[in-house]
Amino acid sequence: MIDLIKASQGCKEALDKIILEYNEKVIKIASIYMGNDYADIVQDIWVKILDKKHLLARVKNFDNWLFLVVRNSCFNCLKVEKNRRRNYELTSYDDFEYPENNIQYPDILNKIIQDEDANTIRSIIRGLNELYSLPIIMRYVKGMTLEEISKTLNLPLSTVKWRLNAGKLQIKKEVLKLTGGSL
Repeated sequence: MIDLIKASQGCKEALDKIILEYNEKVIKIASIYMGNDYADIVQDIWVKILDKKHLLARVKNFDNWLFLVVRNSCFNCLKVEKNRRRNYELTSYDDFEYPENNIQYPDILNKIIQDEDANTIRSIIRGLNELYSLPIIMRYVKGMTLEEISKTLNLPLSTVKWRLNAGKLQIKKEVLKLTGGSL
């Protein structure tokens, strides 16, 4: 059990315990929004939390609070990136040199395909209306139960189930569009 009071007072052990216990969850959530570019944002999130540790004593539900901090940080980062891309041209990858070593190409190709599939799903989830993306992230990334989602979002259980199903259907439709109708 984490002690937010001690952490808010700057207790190094309590702060370390929070980071150790929640870092994997932060990475999972950030990777949904940011794809493979999550490392910097995760570090920034922990720096923000440590800078504002005095606020931890007021947090009633740390899991939900942390989820919102991660989500908002990712949204802010994506807004900045979108504005940067709008103002500057993207660099060309023509100059990229491929390393020459003993690579097992089928393994690398499978990894690339898996990463592309995961990135596609992440981008589809990011594009969903928050009514559908939040329950999906809470259920499949955070591993929350339907009852916990219902309580957190202050919604009836049936509404949570409906939004999860509707969100999954929207994801399926988008995947079918991208794959030309075949899975």
